[in-house]
Amino acid sequence: MRTRIALVAIAPIACITISTMAPVADAQPASPGHTAGAALQLTSFDSSPPVASSSIDLTSALVTGTSAGVKEVAPVVPPEPVIVDTVTPAQRAAWNRVAMCEEGGNWHADGPRFSGGLGISTANWVIYGGLQYAPRGALATPDQQIMVAQRIQSNPPDQHGCAAW
Repeated sequence: MRTRIALVAIAPIACITISTMAPVADAQPASPGHTAGAALQLTSFDSSPPVASSSIDLTSALVTGTSAGVKEVAPVVPPEPVIVDTVTPAQRAAWNRVAMCEEGGNWHADGPRFSGGLGISTANWVIYGGLQYAPRGALATPDQQIMVAQRIQSNPPDQHGCAAW
């Protein structure tokens, strides 16, 4: 069996096509009664192209920009990050005192500059990672507001007299 290799250039991409050809000639061995110089006789020739069970047209795939014989697969979407509530009951009680002074204990207070029960400014909400919870402090849970506040200041301020923190 012979193999034919042809180099086909399409656009800037070169594609190598390999096809097998049927035997071009079957040589008849010389029988004892024939002379050694006898000519070989061509007994068969198959001019039809080889047929593959699953043909892939690489040329059209290269021209159209599609993938040849490849199934489309849905992209893998990473799972949502798990947010762990790290606020202890003691911390919650201390920050509740701050919320009483800041917004009268209303954890969903929403003003033009400060938002949430702790009165966290919009700039600080963004800088200290509040967007992972909600667009503004007023839309976050009290514990989420406390976790952002702890990034701003690790210990709640002493609220004797309700000083600004």
